[in-house]
Amino acid sequence: MRTLTRTATEERRRLPVSTADVAIRAADGGEERFRGYAAKFNSRTAIGNPLRWGFYEEIAPGAFTKTLQEGDARFLVDHDSYYVVSRVSAGTLSLSEDAVGLPVDSALDPALSYVNDLKANVRNGNITGMSFGFYVLKDQWSTETIDTSEGPAEVEVRRILEVRLIEVSAVTFPAYEDTEAELASVASALVQRGDTEAIERRARWRPELRDLLQLVGSPAAADREPAAGRAAEEARDGGVRQAAAVEERGALAAHSTDTSDAAWDGPANARDLPAEEAALRMAHAWVDPVGDANARSSYRFIHHFVDMDGNVGAASTVACTTGIGVLNGARGGTTIPDEDREAVYKHLARHLKDAGIKAPELKSLTSEPGESTRESSTPEADAAPAATEPAETTRSDLTARVLRMQGLAARYGLPARP
Repeated sequence: MRTLTRTATEERRRLPVSTADVAIRAADGGEERFRGYAAKFNSRTAIGNPLRWGFYEEIAPGAFTKTLQEGDARFLVDHDSYYVVSRVSAGTLSLSEDAVGLPVDSALDPALSYVNDLKANVRNGNITGMSFGFYVLKDQWSTETIDTSEGPAEVEVRRILEVRLIEVSAVTFPAYEDTEAELASVASALVQRGDTEAIERRARWRPELRDLLQLVGSPAAADREPAAGRAAEEARDGGVRQAAAVEERGALAAHSTDTSDAAWDGPANARDLPAEEAALRMAHAWVDPVGDANARSSYRFIHHFVDMDGNVGAASTVACTTGIGVLNGARGGTTIPDEDREAVYKHLARHLKDAGIKAPELKSLTSEPGESTRESSTPEADAAPAATEPAETTRSDLTARVLRMQGLAARYGLPARP
């Protein structure tokens, strides 16, 4: 049995309908309040397929004790920060630990239109579950033997000992909608754990998980890379081993994250972004194949919000739409290679799709009447600095160096392993 103490990426867990106990109840003063459980202790949940590539998980009593004393959680609808129902520091949200789990008691302000929608949806049975967003600070892994239809089988159990609570949510879908969401949760836990053998075991069933080895510094991962995709040497920058990978040069893989249509200030978000490869990859859609992997100047198409602490958050629908405009020739066009345009487009369009927005079409590079593309733009536009792209910094003539691997962080929304 091994206990980890490490800051990780934000995770989410949803409580089954049968145990969330969601209801709208009248308080002593007559006002209506939302009540339910966002989490329950010692309730075992399957994350992925525990017999193959997943594990069982349970939350230990006391996991929320410290965060409830120090934090300022919000109550949201479907994890959307636009729909803030209440907040601890405002005195409108009460969170506590009892013998069962994490009960939620929230005021309901009828002046907020979506609060009235929430009340109606709970009464009508449209919203029946709860969820919470959190960072795992301490967890413990163990192995157990369980009985199956094919006989005894060993499974792993992750027991969460301490979390930092971000928010609780009333949710429309109280369970995972597809295996991709489960896979992302498994990947997050495995990178947090940092155990290469645990990754290898699961990669027998889900080969894509083997890529996570490149985030936890496994020499075996580098051995599997084709010769053309390996670095001549490995380096440690800030305690993180990074291996080269050809497929992650240039355009970064599309991935799903939260989205927001809030006002977008590209330069401000770029300033708050730390000059660290993992964070830079999470916030952008393209990286210079010959640039410094830890330099902001090597990256293009920033489209994620960054908070004052440097944490990368939701994708901006405004930045994604603007970025597609740049790919189509707006603001002088882009300096990225033509062969990367489609992949960057797919990256930005994926976020728009997640937000329920139809992405503008990617225009052909062949000139057409009235179309502004790289080929049809003026020489002055061609010479425009990279700052014409959304909130980008000017490209610098840095000495070429091997691009190190952190692409999987972008795919799964994970930070580099500390």
